[in-house]
Amino acid sequence: MREGTILPADITGAVVERLKEAFPGEKVYTDLAPRDFERPSNMVELVKLGFDPLSHGMSGVELLYKVKITTFSAVDEVHASHLPVLDLRSLLVMGAFAAGYIRVKDRAPKVQSMEADTSFFDCAVVTLTLALTLDRADFVGPELYELMQNLELQVRVKKENDT
Repeated sequence: MREGTILPADITGAVVERLKEAFPGEKVYTDLAPRDFERPSNMVELVKLGFDPLSHGMSGVELLYKVKITTFSAVDEVHASHLPVLDLRSLLVMGAFAAGYIRVKDRAPKVQSMEADTSFFDCAVVTLTLALTLDRADFVGPELYELMQNLELQVRVKKENDT
């Protein structure tokens, strides 16, 4: 990979920083929360990576990062949260990404989708999907890339000549 390539940990770190801005003074956990974790707080997990090799033709590819953000509110003596508070917290999480992108190094992955699952009694889960367009050369060796360009050109010329 080239120098300056954005790694999955960079994406997770940027999401954590955005949550720290949205919930000042609250703890943000990454991947796992400890046994007796603080409440209110948030947890960030990178749960899925996707790759769309045909999204930008021969020159680029789209890398998709699916991030699960779990937001926790304070609980009472029977470990129940106040559900309207969880609804509000999930809206605040989504609002933190409402600009439609996040800054990661010198790039700005786009927010492709967000949705909140507020069906739980002690937390709400927001699923955030980020899309980052990358140069195909970051994934394909130069000799194969040249061969692929030539093949696409031959197919395109053949289609144009057949019609």
